[in-house]
Amino acid sequence: MELTTFVRGIISLLVVLGFAPLFAGLVNKLKAIFTGRLGAPVLQPYSDLKRLFRKETINANSSSFISVISPTINLVAVVIAAAMLPIGFERPLISFEGDIILFAYILGLARFFQILAAMDIGSSFEGMGASREAAFAVFAEPIFFFTLGSIAFISGLTSIYEIYHSIRLDNVTYIVFIIVCSISVFILAVTECSRMPVDDPKTHLELTMIHEVMILDNSGVDLFLYQYSSHIKLFIYAILETSFFYPFGIRSYTVAIVIFVVVITALSISLAIVETITSRFKMKSIPHYLLFATAIGILNLLIYTFTV
Repeated sequence: MELTTFVRGIISLLVVLGFAPLFAGLVNKLKAIFTGRLGAPVLQPYSDLKRLFRKETINANSSSFISVISPTINLVAVVIAAAMLPIGFERPLISFEGDIILFAYILGLARFFQILAAMDIGSSFEGMGASREAAFAVFAEPIFFFTLGSIAFISGLTSIYEIYHSIRLDNVTYIVFIIVCSISVFILAVTECSRMPVDDPKTHLELTMIHEVMILDNSGVDLFLYQYSSHIKLFIYAILETSFFYPFGIRSYTVAIVIFVVVITALSISLAIVETITSRFKMKSIPHYLLFATAIGILNLLIYTFTV
């Protein structure tokens, strides 16, 4: 990798790591506005992370080394996934043929260790959340492969950077194809990041919790690592959404920046609206919701294949 490309890859990664809490704060602020409240400041996630970082970490007596290493592995895995994101026209820090598989399973590794840590506590409460997380992950994974995988199939490419750079919004059929793919990614984002209507990040009710219950016994730096990882993960999916609409054909940086800001803003508004007007799905309805997202991904690919 050339030095210039390496430096730009580092800058892209720092953009993700630096602005991830800001995006989460923007979504929370918009949710408050839509419900008629003032809400916390947009920069509140930074303050929360700073407060957690300064607190003492206390581990349960029944926990083992798994609970100690899991938060760090979780953050490292998510950062590696962020380093594979094609922000704008620049090649990401990590990019090679087949990295789409690594991207999916490096995020799966983060989930795996978080599930292990939840079960390591020995609490049936956290074990319940871990069981739900593992079950819904089975339904979420096909959404990713039938979305980005469909574009990879059409383009014949297996690198995330190359896959997105193969997108050309030059005909109506392909535009519709990309829009449907972006809808699938949106559903995937709310699922993987434990947002409404799949999960409510603000609740602590036993019958409805998935993600939050798994980190209920964590504190201090460990909780900081988990919370920061969740902000980065949400921003990762936001960038995957914006990358659908970059002007790769004309390579205009000015237009790219405008599109990035517009799409990120539109996505934050969409998330806020969905979490404001929808209620938490029943547990038995979540698999149907995820299968619907997989189905529209498959149908979208079939329609495009037989019409182009």
